[in-house]
Amino acid sequence: MIAMPEKTEMIAVVAMAENRIIGDGNGLIWRLPDDLRRVKALTMGCPLIMGRKTWDSIGGPLPGRASIVLTRNPKWKAEGAIAVTDLMAAVAAAKGWIAAMPEARNAIILFGGGQIYEMGIALCNRIELTYIKASPSAGPQAALFPVLEDNAWKRVIEAEIAAKDTAPAYRYDRLTRKTPVFV
Repeated sequence: MIAMPEKTEMIAVVAMAENRIIGDGNGLIWRLPDDLRRVKALTMGCPLIMGRKTWDSIGGPLPGRASIVLTRNPKWKAEGAIAVTDLMAAVAAAKGWIAAMPEARNAIILFGGGQIYEMGIALCNRIELTYIKASPSAGPQAALFPVLEDNAWKRVIEAEIAAKDTAPAYRYDRLTRKTPVFV
């Protein structure tokens, strides 16, 4: 029998514009190669909890990570995805994957989109935020990151990156919950 981790940290990993937009309903609005490398480093060896639209925008499973896809459709299936219909089933699947994989880290990544962040942010102990210094218009399908209670989080700015070519300026923030929570 595989032992399930008792205390697991959930971490939201997100890129968000100044107006809280995280996507246009189809995929990423910006392409920041350095941020993609950072996301890979933050998420490698972890299960990712994402919505079906996020799964579709990625196009398949990311190597070295589990893809746990929250969907309203109990019949939905995709190769490389673990389909679930509610958040607690997603957490249980993530913990099961961590317990079964010797190289796994004891952390669950909340990976988007907007509805998934809204559902799971209360379970997150940390947010790894790429804060894009722009306010794009993403149209009627725009996905937004939830409004946070600033007094619940300690923010540290890890790095600031200047605008270059077509990429806007951005920064890396780490927000840690002042009163830790674990799943």
